Amino acid sequence: MAEIIPFFILAVFISALLKTTVKPSLFLKILSNRVYAPVLTALLGGVMPLCSCSMIPLANFINSYSKGYGPVIAFLVTAPTLSPVILLLTYGLFGWEVSLYRLFASLFFALSLGLIADYVHKKPITLRLSSHTEKPKKISTFFEGLKDQLPVVKYLLIGIFIASIMKTYIPPQLTASISQSPLVYPLISLVAIPIYVCSGEDVVLGKAILDVGFTTGQAMTFMLSSSGVCLPTIFAVMSFLPKRIVVLYTTGWFLFSIVTGFAYDILFYK
Repeated sequence: MAEIIPFFILAVFISALLKTTVKPSLFLKILSNRVYAPVLTALLGGVMPLCSCSMIPLANFINSYSKGYGPVIAFLVTAPTLSPVILLLTYGLFGWEVSLYRLFASLFFALSLGLIADYVHKKPITLRLSSHTEKPKKISTFFEGLKDQLPVVKYLLIGIFIASIMKTYIPPQLTASISQSPLVYPLISLVAIPIYVCSGEDVVLGKAILDVGFTTGQAMTFMLSSSGVCLPTIFAVMSFLPKRIVVLYTTGWFLFSIVTGFAYDILFYK
């Protein structure tokens, strides 16, 4: 689990740097549109090489300037599952069919879940930018941006500790023994979600799952559920998102990974 720390620290500094260098009015202009903002943040998440933990500081930053929860949810969905590296790995190990399926399914899910998030929980109006005349010093703004991430760090460390214990003591033979069960898709997702897997690593493990007898759809379920959301992510987003949104986000990932894998096997598996 220690390998994610450098990426998380880098993301924290990027978030603080954005707060320092980019005019808040620009983010307000982009994120205030409920129709286009989720699309833009979903695309942003898809082009940045982030994992489900290193994306948290930037997600917190996006949430600070958006009028609804749709943009941050859309970003949280695509950031750990879509990037040029991940799609190239998926193409190399699974082929173009699986790569395109993963791409379009993830984008559709990101925008749909973002829309639902805006519908089920209205975001309260904040007064972060009540003054337009004051120009705070860049250094103080940078350290303020770092300070904003402290609650996230606490929850992230708690989640990493729990996930490390589970990853150590859950035997890998468990998923292999249930490969023939009709409940294999939800069981794979249930086992994979709590365990942290780096973005990209999920593709390699998914190929290994395929090689030992699982179907491509079952490997897809594992890749999406293991890389998309994990215990560190769940604990971290609880520091800046309402519980109702966190439950929606986690439940959505669970159902999405199951349906996407099952649908792939129904449509394409021979």
